[in-house]
Amino acid sequence: MYRLSHLFSDVFRDGEFKYTQFANTSMPDSLCYVAREEFLHQVNENPNISCVIAPKEIVSNITQSKAVVIREQAEQAFYCLHNKLFLEQHMVPEMVLGRSEGGNVHPSAIVSEKSYLGKNVSIGPGVIIEDWSYIGDNVSIESGAIIGSSGHYYKKYDNKLLKVEHAGGVWLDEGVQVLAGAVVSKTLHTGFTRIGQDTVVSIKAHVGHGCVVGKRCTLTGNVQISGFTTLGDDVWVGPSATVGNLLSIGNRARIEIGSVVIKNVPDDGRVSGNFAYPHREHLRAYATKTKG
Repeated sequence: MYRLSHLFSDVFRDGEFKYTQFANTSMPDSLCYVAREEFLHQVNENPNISCVIAPKEIVSNITQSKAVVIREQAEQAFYCLHNKLFLEQHMVPEMVLGRSEGGNVHPSAIVSEKSYLGKNVSIGPGVIIEDWSYIGDNVSIESGAIIGSSGHYYKKYDNKLLKVEHAGGVWLDEGVQVLAGAVVSKTLHTGFTRIGQDTVVSIKAHVGHGCVVGKRCTLTGNVQISGFTTLGDDVWVGPSATVGNLLSIGNRARIEIGSVVIKNVPDDGRVSGNFAYPHREHLRAYATKTKG
């Protein structure tokens, strides 16, 4: 646990935390930041947030149960601290490390010692398994795939870009197949990007940091699933489709080839186009445009 007064000089109300996280976290004993008053309700109503970094003008509206640091540049102070704790190797995901019996790891593969390989895992030529990757039983990872790379997350302060370090990992459930050249990025905070049982991540597809992908999904070639998006079970995403960040894609949804998805998709929804909307409406619009 970290005590605020050991890290900051401008503590309004002292307390302890274990992780840096977003305000909607489900991980107890977390520190977050809040820069604007409209987001206070999320912080105040989440019992998992124990400490907050916030500007002076909104500190009085933070519930008394939260410890508080006063910083006018709350976001910058938060991410600088996040990077410091990560780089000093104080914040890491909680998982078992090691290798189970059986399986086949190609001699050219690079597998971090800070990872777990389940039973009967198959890892092909040139695969890279980064720190804090959990590879479940019967998982297959084909040539050139990367599990646990850092994602793209930068903040601009004082006209300079700050690279925010990725402190999490990747969790592949039993039976996942990752095909050649695919990339699954680790999550930003302590926790895991998750791929559900029997899901296929196809050739050169990318699953962004913090995503949660359900069971039996098919992410076909060149698909991009942007950060912190959730896919339900049995979702099909067509070749070269792009799904935006922070979205929710329902169970059994179907995203057609080349779609650009910027809205949530309900259970059993079928969307297509750029920007994507219900597939039947898209076909009718296309037919109208091309008639005659």
